[in-house]
Amino acid sequence: MASGRVVELCLNFFILGPMDHMTERTAHRRIPGVTLGNEVFTDLDFADDVALLAEMLKVLVVAMTIMQEEVAVFDLQINRSKTKILQVRQSMPCSTVQLVDGHVEMVDAFVYLGSMIHSSGGSRGDVLRRIGVVHA
Repeated sequence: MASGRVVELCLNFFILGPMDHMTERTAHRRIPGVTLGNEVFTDLDFADDVALLAEMLKVLVVAMTIMQEEVAVFDLQINRSKTKILQVRQSMPCSTVQLVDGHVEMVDAFVYLGSMIHSSGGSRGDVLRRIGVVHA
């Protein structure tokens, strides 16, 4: 068996398998996502990064609780220090949200897959950040 195939099998079994299981089990519990046109999106995922989408904060908290239960099946944990909540186009009622197993910080912006996502929905912050990276 070629070494590339072994890496692919390991990636599918150890990373993508649990990630697909977790995101599908979270979405299949009828957690409403975000509606864009005629489509409903519950999550964005890339390798081991996941962004859960919800139109209401309390729905997001429920989805995060379900997600924690689902990753526990694989003896995994969500890294709370890397977990953030961003409310788009609304003022944040508080700086953290209490979950069953700890707090999650609410932020105005974060970087996901190299792009800055800002609560205003605009791209100005991302453009300025990228210009700053080039000049650094």
